[in-house]
Amino acid sequence: MAKKEAFSAEEWNLIRVAPILVMTGVAAADPGGLIGAFQESFSGVKNMMAAFKESSSLELMSALMAEKSMPTMPDKKQMLGEGSGEQQSANFKNAVLGYVKQAVGLIKSKGTPEEAAAYEKMMGSVAEHVANAAKEGTFFGFGGERVSAGEKAFLEELKGALA
Repeated sequence: MAKKEAFSAEEWNLIRVAPILVMTGVAAADPGGLIGAFQESFSGVKNMMAAFKESSSLELMSALMAEKSMPTMPDKKQMLGEGSGEQQSANFKNAVLGYVKQAVGLIKSKGTPEEAAAYEKMMGSVAEHVANAAKEGTFFGFGGERVSAGEKAFLEELKGALA
């Protein structure tokens, strides 16, 4: 079982920040309005906490749930990089997926297979819940789609990063 002490401070921060970055990556794949952003954020955090509780018998998930401080977020400018808005969006997505791969790799190398599976499941579940939390492309609440093409594409790439 992986205890917090098995990870360096930087590694522990990465494991904690990766689910938040996944939430942000899904939301950034097709940005909606303020209400949609709130719905997506709330859904992601709620699902993440539920996943921690569901897997609380695993030491790693229990330690993640017990952590009360806010992790240090990566530098936004570095994640966005240079270029057009489209290029910065692609840079951000690739950076998020890179962080996810690193976090999963750490848990696979220092944790148990059960902890790695629970962490990966939590990341996928959080992403799905964020994507389904708000409709994209609505007009005063009418029309739109539950999961946009951009969100679907991000979810597929995330599945690849988790595999």
